Amino acid sequence: MSLQVPWFIGVRYNGSRSGQGYLSFISRVSLFGLALGVIALTVVVSVMNGFDTQLRYRILGVVPHLVVDTQDSATLNKFLDHQPDVVAHGLFQQRQGMIMGRAANKLVAVYGILPSIESRVSVIDRHLIDASLSDLASGSNRALLGRPLAYQMGLLPGDQFTLIIPEPGPGGNTITPKLARLIVAGYFELDSELDYGLVLLHLDDLKVISGDTSEQVRVTLDNVFLTSVISGAIKSALGEHRIQDWTSEFGDFFETVKMEKVMMFLLLTLIVAIAAFNIVSGLSMMVKEKSSDIAVLRTLGLSSRQVMQIFMIQGSLVGAAGVLLGLLVGVPLAWYVPEVVGFFEALFGGKVLAGTYFSAVPTDVRWIDILVIACVSLSIAILATIYPAYRASKLLPAEILRHE
Repeated sequence: MSLQVPWFIGVRYNGSRSGQGYLSFISRVSLFGLALGVIALTVVVSVMNGFDTQLRYRILGVVPHLVVDTQDSATLNKFLDHQPDVVAHGLFQQRQGMIMGRAANKLVAVYGILPSIESRVSVIDRHLIDASLSDLASGSNRALLGRPLAYQMGLLPGDQFTLIIPEPGPGGNTITPKLARLIVAGYFELDSELDYGLVLLHLDDLKVISGDTSEQVRVTLDNVFLTSVISGAIKSALGEHRIQDWTSEFGDFFETVKMEKVMMFLLLTLIVAIAAFNIVSGLSMMVKEKSSDIAVLRTLGLSSRQVMQIFMIQGSLVGAAGVLLGLLVGVPLAWYVPEVVGFFEALFGGKVLAGTYFSAVPTDVRWIDILVIACVSLSIAILATIYPAYRASKLLPAEILRHE
């Protein structure tokens, strides 16, 4: 009951426009300022999510999430079969090496894979160009290369190239290079840096080339950030193993992407905060304009707390309307960012992402982020009402009526 009167008066003040053109203008500026801030937050955060999602797919969709060195792969595979977070697993081997082509030499990562299970542990089969995983038959010495890498090397399907893998000698004091002549079976293209530094062979061929018959098992997880959990579970159940995860090579890269998203969120939140200053100024002028009304209400029995509630409700309604308008425009805009950017690219010419791996601006609208944006923006708007509302509650009715 105590909130009904402040609510009624606060709503009425928002609806009243006669003789208050400037105050009405300030309210509209506050509303549209908040809306623009929410739109900017929604679109930019969704685009950052899109880049993050695409990079995870294009890189972590191929890079092993975990590589476990083991002496008993059968026992390890049986254990992994009962882990709910493990999507797939299988024998694997990786080496660093150099390829020598017609036009250049290049340091690369070399993956020894089993074609029969590769479609379960990675997404490489979805990005093959005029090739198939079945082309990597055991003993064929055939390899799949990233198309950009093959073009740099001057290699076409059917061409031969030399692979050099350095292997430590006895005692680890010397390096013995292992050489092999391989045939280009075809290309893959992930639109990521892996296209420039990855070669795929059959696991048996890589073992023959390197002379290393030790066993490794690659593990693909449903959540790539559970590597430490699965590593701990393997060591607890099966004893100490040498385990390498994707963070050793790409952890800093994805931490940078995450930090950029956080910084963009904080910077764009300042737009909402700046718009909230308009709420402060608008309510402060409203308090001065309505000082005689406040004095009358106080003499009629309205408490200082209820007066404060009136102006907090009034400012909060402006804030809520701005946030709602921003979401109504921002969410569809974020959803169709690729089409919107494509339209302006066609209109003015050029490419926004020219020179990058991306052909279009990616987007990923996550409802948890939309909820956070709405809550943060509305909280800023409500906080902006506290000071002018407090000032209104401290006005002395006698002093005001004496000067009327």
